[in-house]
Amino acid sequence: MDTNANPIKILIHELKTESINTALGDNKGDKLDSLDFSEIGEAMLSIATSKKYINLLADSGISSNNGFFSELFKKIGNKILPEIIENEELTKDINTFFYKKNDYLWLSKIPNERLAEIFLKTKWSISPTANRYIQKEILNVVIILAQKIASIGIEKEVVSKIANFDDLDSPFVGLNRETTILVEKILKNPDQKKTEWEGDYKQVLVMLKQCESQIVKLYIHKDKYGISLKMTILIRKLEKYIMRLENLLLFISTDKDKEKSIIAARILKELVYTQNTKYSIRKHFSSSLEFISFKIVENTSKSGENYIAATTYEYWKLFRKALGGGIIVAFLCWFKTSIYFLNLPSFWIAFFYSLNYAMGFVLIHILRFTLATKQPAMTASTIAESLSNNGKKVDWLNDTTKLLTRQIRSQFISLVGNATIAFPIAIGIGWSYFFLTGNHIATPEKAAAMIKEINLLQSPAIFHAAIAGVYLMLSGLVSGYYENLWIYHNYHKRISQNPNLTKLFGQQKLSRFTDYIGNNIGGISGNIFLGIMLGSTSTFGKSFGILLDIRHVTFASGNFGIAFSSLNYHLDQRTIWYSVAGIVVIGLINVLVSFGLSITIALLSRGTNFKEIKQLIFKLLKQFIFEGITFIYPSTKIKNQKESE
Repeated sequence: MDTNANPIKILIHELKTESINTALGDNKGDKLDSLDFSEIGEAMLSIATSKKYINLLADSGISSNNGFFSELFKKIGNKILPEIIENEELTKDINTFFYKKNDYLWLSKIPNERLAEIFLKTKWSISPTANRYIQKEILNVVIILAQKIASIGIEKEVVSKIANFDDLDSPFVGLNRETTILVEKILKNPDQKKTEWEGDYKQVLVMLKQCESQIVKLYIHKDKYGISLKMTILIRKLEKYIMRLENLLLFISTDKDKEKSIIAARILKELVYTQNTKYSIRKHFSSSLEFISFKIVENTSKSGENYIAATTYEYWKLFRKALGGGIIVAFLCWFKTSIYFLNLPSFWIAFFYSLNYAMGFVLIHILRFTLATKQPAMTASTIAESLSNNGKKVDWLNDTTKLLTRQIRSQFISLVGNATIAFPIAIGIGWSYFFLTGNHIATPEKAAAMIKEINLLQSPAIFHAAIAGVYLMLSGLVSGYYENLWIYHNYHKRISQNPNLTKLFGQQKLSRFTDYIGNNIGGISGNIFLGIMLGSTSTFGKSFGILLDIRHVTFASGNFGIAFSSLNYHLDQRTIWYSVAGIVVIGLINVLVSFGLSITIALLSRGTNFKEIKQLIFKLLKQFIFEGITFIYPSTKIKNQKESE
């Protein structure tokens, strides 16, 4: 290391070395104790008393209100031609000392207490003038943050979602008012004792708590009021502003050097992270996905509970619903095969395939039947909700294990119900069709092709099943999106209280209609989307010369039944077993892809601690070894336990 280098750079180099050595379990060779901390302190003080803090502390790491693509293009532009930061800005020094894009990684591994210990060793010789400068800069930031919080707090998006709320009563406006009083009192007499303004400081803390309680209300009432992407971004910005304001106020108010140093360490880590990643395209996509998924996924958790059977009664009820869904799918298989033989142009083939799927899925939803593979997308958020307690709930592990066991068991019985009934019903349809017309539904060539499509060795059935799994996951998001849209824009009242519609249909009929649509808009829209995607993928793939198609377990079973009857029930045993194996694997892939993607997005949207997942997997494996039957059928023990609850 160059001995003539900046003392702060030398300190950062040794901190990085210590962090790496600690991670490797080797602390030999650290030189931190031999550094000249008085020289380092003077260098830090020189920077602290000559720079502007506002841009770094008030704006760093806080997302703008730009749209997704506007922000994306801005980041790309800044990567090519970075912004010019003036020398008097403290941001310039952070970027100079922590210039590598992954510096935040090693810095985050150093405990705050260790960084605080380093800060204390510098022993700044702060003169009254220097102290007043630092205090004034921080107080300027405090004022700016309070004003930003107030401006967001009176946004229409926020105000409209909090009942009995006006500007005068707003805790966000009150926080700005009380913060201004506190700062003015400190600035008028910067050398006065803390006791002179401690009452004002406590009042600011009260207002901060009230602001936080309002944010909690916005989260709690999301099912009642809905939530938009803009509102989600505003809430997250509010949370970040409040957290930073709390840290700065705590820094000003405390008289303990160690406590100040720990706060400084916490703020430093956050600032280095935000500066290192401010142009990150990956972070932009990740945070945007988090915003969008939070907005959408929350609406599916309440629906997901309807797809999870806990008791034996619910288990067999789910089976009966799955039988109903399988029967409808068998007819859809017949209709789709008939459409194929119409020899329509590609567009119309895709159109009628999509219409067939969509109408069938909507009918399944209206009749309250079950399509097994749609369960994972609906239940993932319910499971993520249980996991997202981040260990705060006392018995979260046992509760989540029970929930997952029930979900797996429910998925199993639904798959069994769908697949086992679709095959015989399809055979029955084929027999009836032949009896009435003298012809089979499919030609021998088409029947052979249908069987080949589910043969794992003769077709890319696994890949096509994965595509269907992606669509199943997306249909869950679409359901959540439209449920939220209906709630957020208050369509129930806007339609039911529309004077023209009231005159035309009458208030009672209109209210019943809006109630029904409000309760089913998510399911209907998600099923229509799923139908369109399943019906058009093959045609889309052929148009571009890409091997795209879908395989869905229930349709695979129904198609096998249609093909089997069309071949006069003449199939060798080997082909039958290959077909059965194909149907089973297709179902497994449908579920794994759909559930895997759904729960990943659900966990991401809730900021779940992924360490919990390891504990959960271990718990599930243990239960599988000792109580494996519970993953297939609700045991008496679980039944009694549920009833006691």
